[in-house]
Amino acid sequence: MASKTASSGSFLSGVINGITIYFRVPRILFRYKLWPFQLLPAVISLFLSIALFWIFYLVAGRFSEWMDGLIRVPIEWLDQTITITMAVLTFIALAAGFFFVHKHLVLIALAPFLGTIAEETMKAVKGDSYVKSDLGIVPSLGRSAQINLRYILREIVTNLGFLCCGIIPLFGSVVSATGMFLTQARFLGYGLMDFPLENRGLSVNESDRFAHQRKGLSVGIGAGYLLLMMIPFVGWMFAPTFGTVAGTLRAIEELDAQAAE
Repeated sequence: MASKTASSGSFLSGVINGITIYFRVPRILFRYKLWPFQLLPAVISLFLSIALFWIFYLVAGRFSEWMDGLIRVPIEWLDQTITITMAVLTFIALAAGFFFVHKHLVLIALAPFLGTIAEETMKAVKGDSYVKSDLGIVPSLGRSAQINLRYILREIVTNLGFLCCGIIPLFGSVVSATGMFLTQARFLGYGLMDFPLENRGLSVNESDRFAHQRKGLSVGIGAGYLLLMMIPFVGWMFAPTFGTVAGTLRAIEELDAQAAE
């Protein structure tokens, strides 16, 4: 019983630590003059986000209309319940699809920029000697693609399961939305912590193991990113760069703690 309690507390504290680190990011950016590294990837992220959101909005609207016209129930209250349930499911699917595609596409496309941001953050906080490797643009893109593709299948399977829960009115929708949010946050946190781990010379498998051992922290870092993404335009611009700085700061702390053991 004691070990279960400790494990639960460790997970919860990890989630809290992962989310609260975002409050330190603006101060770190100003203190070490890291804002210039944020601007270009932020603009690219904004354009990609607007394009993706528009595509998903159009597809979800057409799908909702098609389903509403397809299902006709003679009992008015039941027909209304089905319509509302389908609208909620469509919204959840739209949000989940947008976040899912966005984070994988943007993290891969911006990998060289985010890798530089992680490197500059590490240099500012720990000094030049702390950075051990620099993959370069093409290898960095390849590694980011490998990291993200590794989690795509697992994430799709898990999210489909939670999406099916949304068929149950009210309670099912809550379970579906919460489960999909936590799943996306977990795998997203893995990806955000990989940039500093890459610079420290860890392989993809070593990075995966490092993040897997810190599930709560990964969920917290990913949750901070997703919460930022819920702020239109500003969040779409800075979620990837803020998430990278947040993941870097926490990864540095974990690496230092690991080295001290």
